[in-house]
Amino acid sequence: MSKVVVTGLGLVLANGIGVKDAWEALIQGKDGSGEVTSFDTSPYKIHRACEVKDFKIDTTFENETPAHTIHKYAYSAAKEALEDSGLHNVAKYDCERFGIAIGTLAGELPPFEYLLRNSPDEKANGFDMNVALTYPPSSITSLLSEDFGFEGPNMVSLNACSSGNHAIAWAYDLLLNGKVDVMLVGGGELIPQTEFTHFHNLKALTPEKCRPFDKERKGLIIGEGAGIMVIENLDFAKKRGANIYAELKSYGMSCDGHHMTAPHPEGAGAIRSMMDALSVAQLSYKDIDYVNAHGTGTPLNDRMETMAIKSVFKERAKQIPVSSIKSMIGHTMGAASAIESVTSCLSIKNNIVPPTINYETPDPECDLDYVPNEGRELRVNCVLNNSFAFGGNNVTNIFSRL
Repeated sequence: MSKVVVTGLGLVLANGIGVKDAWEALIQGKDGSGEVTSFDTSPYKIHRACEVKDFKIDTTFENETPAHTIHKYAYSAAKEALEDSGLHNVAKYDCERFGIAIGTLAGELPPFEYLLRNSPDEKANGFDMNVALTYPPSSITSLLSEDFGFEGPNMVSLNACSSGNHAIAWAYDLLLNGKVDVMLVGGGELIPQTEFTHFHNLKALTPEKCRPFDKERKGLIIGEGAGIMVIENLDFAKKRGANIYAELKSYGMSCDGHHMTAPHPEGAGAIRSMMDALSVAQLSYKDIDYVNAHGTGTPLNDRMETMAIKSVFKERAKQIPVSSIKSMIGHTMGAASAIESVTSCLSIKNNIVPPTINYETPDPECDLDYVPNEGRELRVNCVLNNSFAFGGNNVTNIFSRL
């Protein structure tokens, strides 16, 4: 059976831009949060987010508007991943067998916010025609396809906070079925005011630090950025002499079918997602060395994920490191699981597990090894990466050392 491998990585995060700087910031436990600068938060009770800082890119898009920021994050991470993989010039290959799949949540929102913030007399018939270049959300992959010369399958996943892993899963199937040779996959996100308002009104935002699994956790902090990977057929990668970070072993999917925003109280869907991923990979829970957690910092999600991990990993649950990088970079929504997929591969490559920072007070209901506050060196052969979205949409993927 053919295998799918990861050959290139790219990151844009609130605490570091580029894989080298971002990974160093993560393993050092650098907090990327700060006061919101992209819009006025004075009408809100919450004023913090994890915004990307000092971001520069030498590419300008045609008729560019502020709504193109999400495209820039994805473009920057994608360019880095392609250069890392050695595929920055794809013209010598069959480009119809090179595809793209990107996850996002905010992809639809920036164009409409941009429209609403500009006065009608600046528009033609009430509509700024430049905004058409950032809508629909598929403009993200369309732009990447055009710029990098990919002519194969093209898809944007809008599956809430599981969007990135959902895009990766779709690409994985295309590769296994021989439809493509290479897929550029991942997620990109920014922080629209609409999204901030939504989570603020749900009372899901923390007024201070994000504390996943801590007894004093009060909610999530919204983040932005991008995580992109190049994944390809193993035979194709070997033929061109590619560097291989890890094998993408499998994915698992489920839906709680329980509530639009609250997770299943016993983690039924999360358990099915993890068990499905293990089954497809033909792995046991005993084979997993690290769980890259969804870990939002909200009371219900962290308790549910802990219960689900206990159910799946049985007697090993308290022995396996479980950490949440959302404590450092915030919840990057549609890009979150893609970013966490990138860092899963980096853990395998570097044999280091990033920490869960801001962890101070243990919670009796969250009693696993959350790698508190400091990164940890250990042999990492196999990582399970969780994403659990609104609506109960769950996607788990597994990466292993080849």
